[in-house]
Amino acid sequence: MGTKISSYSSSQYLLSCTYYMLWFISLFWMSCSSTVNLAPSSPPIPQVNSLLVLPEQRSIPDNIRSVQFFSSSQASSPLVTARLGSNDRLVLRFDELSEISGMFRIHFSHRNKDWTQSNLPATWFMNTTNQRIVQGGSKNQSNSIPFHSYDIQFSLRDLEFLTSGFYFIHVSDYTTGIELFSLPFALTEQRGTLELDGETLYNKGNLGAAVDRIFAEFNFPEFVDMPVFDLSFQVLQDGFLPKAVLARGKDFSDEKVAKFHLEESQSYPANTRYYGLNLSTFSLSNQEVLEYEESDELPQITLREDFISFSDTPYTLQSMYGNPSSRITARYAMINFRFNPMGTGPNYDDELFVVGDFNQWSENKQHKMKWNPELRLFEAQALLKEGTYRYSYATRNGHDLDVIELGSSLTKENQWYTGILFYRDPNLQYDRILYIGKLQLSP
Repeated sequence: MGTKISSYSSSQYLLSCTYYMLWFISLFWMSCSSTVNLAPSSPPIPQVNSLLVLPEQRSIPDNIRSVQFFSSSQASSPLVTARLGSNDRLVLRFDELSEISGMFRIHFSHRNKDWTQSNLPATWFMNTTNQRIVQGGSKNQSNSIPFHSYDIQFSLRDLEFLTSGFYFIHVSDYTTGIELFSLPFALTEQRGTLELDGETLYNKGNLGAAVDRIFAEFNFPEFVDMPVFDLSFQVLQDGFLPKAVLARGKDFSDEKVAKFHLEESQSYPANTRYYGLNLSTFSLSNQEVLEYEESDELPQITLREDFISFSDTPYTLQSMYGNPSSRITARYAMINFRFNPMGTGPNYDDELFVVGDFNQWSENKQHKMKWNPELRLFEAQALLKEGTYRYSYATRNGHDLDVIELGSSLTKENQWYTGILFYRDPNLQYDRILYIGKLQLSP
């Protein structure tokens, strides 16, 4: 049975309004009594130490796996991007580890350029009801753990978004109303023209590594009256949204042209690399697999060890969610990652993690590496579905995760940059996205 999407009917909407009106009246009445302690209306969003999860974003829970989220026109974009008013579709896929089919509510929120929630009410950024009901997941046909798969597709024409900018898509449990997770995306107008360029500065980064600076030239449309105050430019490296920076370098001396650049202190490290993992098949014939133990429920797979400084690969443009298989017969397995620190010993025993497309590049106690003194390797296990993924090993530098420390090179590597041109609407006071462009800087 395929995934079904429906929006609220008018009767459901009136019922909902009545419920919330009664709830508000009762809340006001209780607030007048000093003897009542009110609980929060919704659970707080837990803070996750992640290279990918934004401060106000709810991370994916353990019972939701193999999430994919992309635009039909740019399936490989590291930032999910669609053009406002186009025929693009937003595609959301995920598995729920459950023997029974679930039911979910989905809604959208408009965000500022720093990803805090904007002041726009839903009726100002959408011309339809801001709620969809999803049900009818497909039960897996493999011998793996029980799960249901959901393939949800939203046409921008049907959603009728009215404004550009950053957004979250929110997925909640239908029965309890508890939000399960949220994911970011961007709607752009692609108005004006944006040209991106970059330069690599050698021996300017940490330990003498190379760094990249990005430059932008934007020919802005006629309706922009005060570009000095209303235009800004943000740069994103390799899809890691929390590390995006607003360019401090600005030049508005040419008529109808705005120029931006990253100052040297804002430069991005140019030596980032990641490991690639091809698990399209679970078998010993897969060159990634060292040991394979079949099971009726959950295969156990040990990967060949990763070596510090040798086996990682340059960044390639792709989704930040990996590419788990969508086949109805695709299986899950417990994957054992092994990392060889090349004789440095258990120096990272308290702060080494495997992070990647499969866990939102987040510090997770389940994916903490443990030192194996017999093999002199770090090991950690993760539940993965057949597919392809990127990952790395991260240390904790204070509170932040650091994947550079264990990288293989101080020299320039292939990097992708996303440039986002914002316009602060002077009337409605929200951040429009006039243009999004991409730039590859290769060695």
